[in-house]
Amino acid sequence: MRAVEGLAGDPGAQPQRTMLAWNRTMLAAVLGAMLVALTAERQQRPVIAAVAGLAALALLVLVLRDLRRWRHDGSGPWTSLLHVGIAVMVLAALGGALAIVGLVP
Repeated sequence: MRAVEGLAGDPGAQPQRTMLAWNRTMLAAVLGAMLVALTAERQQRPVIAAVAGLAALALLVLVLRDLRRWRHDGSGPWTSLLHVGIAVMVLAALGGALAIVGLVP
């Protein structure tokens, strides 16, 4: 197995593909949060729906910011990776909250 080198040192398109993959993951988390919001609204759980809607909006802002940052200054990719991690954890927390609340009658 080959060790992962720093993204900044790769002259090819690999860093750009990696950033695009992270942005796709962020967009999937945005859609997931929106789905949680719609599901919570249908289950008449307005607090979870509001939190999920706000989370979707915040994640969308992060995606757009990361895309803009990549295009203009090409700053460090690790901030985007941190955002992806946060997005996945937020989506997992929202899904878990919806599941736990759904268990309670």
